[in-house]
Amino acid sequence: MPFPMFFLLPDNSVKAFHHPADFIYTGTDSDAIAYPAQVWMLWSPADWSSACPEWRPLVLIDEPPAVGADQILERKGEADWTLDAEALTLSITYTVKPKPADLLASELEAVRSTKVRAIQAERDRRLGLGALHGGKRFSNSDASRTDLGGMATTAGLVAMGALSAWPDSYAQGWIAIDNTRLPLPTPADGIALAAAVALSYSATVQHARDLKDAALSAADPAAVNELAGWPD
Repeated sequence: MPFPMFFLLPDNSVKAFHHPADFIYTGTDSDAIAYPAQVWMLWSPADWSSACPEWRPLVLIDEPPAVGADQILERKGEADWTLDAEALTLSITYTVKPKPADLLASELEAVRSTKVRAIQAERDRRLGLGALHGGKRFSNSDASRTDLGGMATTAGLVAMGALSAWPDSYAQGWIAIDNTRLPLPTPADGIALAAAVALSYSATVQHARDLKDAALSAADPAAVNELAGWPD
């Protein structure tokens, strides 16, 4: 028999059992009879009807009311639960209360943290795609941007005349993510590639920062769309 069990007694009171226990049955036309806890596991519904004819088993109904996002339910004590008109069911009752301020704050912080993680994941995914330039995509990892910075510095020195020639190792081309080369025949071509990668990286990182700032200040962080507005 499932617990808890509730019975309507002849005096219209409700008796509760939350686990198998010894009990004493009393009826209006019978002497008190003591039963051991074992009967809970042994008796069928027919046995109960025969042994305790004036104890009516009640069907327990638990249907919590709907609440708003800023509300909580507090379950009332068993003494406040309600019988239906036919005294066949016992309904659990609840009190609707405002959520405590500390709970609202912790929930808001959890939503913000989840949104920030989603923004960071989208940022990292887009950075992983690389920067588009000359019909190819180039890594914008820290190491790649450092290498590109060195190449751009060399291009600037050549343009100023501090270096006599644009190195053939750069002119042959920069290796793209797909392992093909984009030829860079002139220093200007090298500077253009380095600038494209730098701008792509910075635009992506700054947009992620804007989204995170929005999530951290919004009353409803979940409404911030982490997929919107990213640079190409």
